[in-house]
Amino acid sequence: MKNQQIATVFNEIASLLEIKGENPFRIRAYQRAAVNIGGLTQDVAAMADEELRSIPGIGPDLVGRIREFLGEERVALHEDLKKEIPAGLLDILRVPGVGPKTVKTLYEKAEVRGLDDLEMLIRKGNLAGLPGIQRKAEENIRKGIETLHRVRERNPLGKALPIADDIVRRLRAKAPLGRIAVAGSIRRW
Repeated sequence: MKNQQIATVFNEIASLLEIKGENPFRIRAYQRAAVNIGGLTQDVAAMADEELRSIPGIGPDLVGRIREFLGEERVALHEDLKKEIPAGLLDILRVPGVGPKTVKTLYEKAEVRGLDDLEMLIRKGNLAGLPGIQRKAEENIRKGIETLHRVRERNPLGKALPIADDIVRRLRAKAPLGRIAVAGSIRRW
């Protein structure tokens, strides 16, 4: 089942669009689609286009993106957006408590291009004072970076996600009427 992987790609597309300052309605469409696809109990690969369009927030464009992912294991828009934005910004998005708006501010106002730049900014005490970032937010970002470093030492996503998907699949087989989905930090990736 590819639902979680598609949801992850759609969430990342939404974040990248937000960093670029794109249309908020388009951003929300990808966010909503990610949530709705991630929460499905039925495999999107087995759904007809009409069924996909019946999912709230899924229109013809997103049906096309879903089909593209199922056929190619990637979405061209996602790949194009990743080329337009420094790769290190995606690493910053993985810091707990840091969202696309903060990443956009860091990139535009402080020329932060990755975690190393962000950590340097914090060490120098130059993070607080950027638009929308106060001392408390700086402290939370510092703690988030520490958490990210600890989490990276645990289970890599490539190992954890297939295990989680298998557990969900087995639980759904035992309790087909209930809503079962991956939860916790793995769900957000």
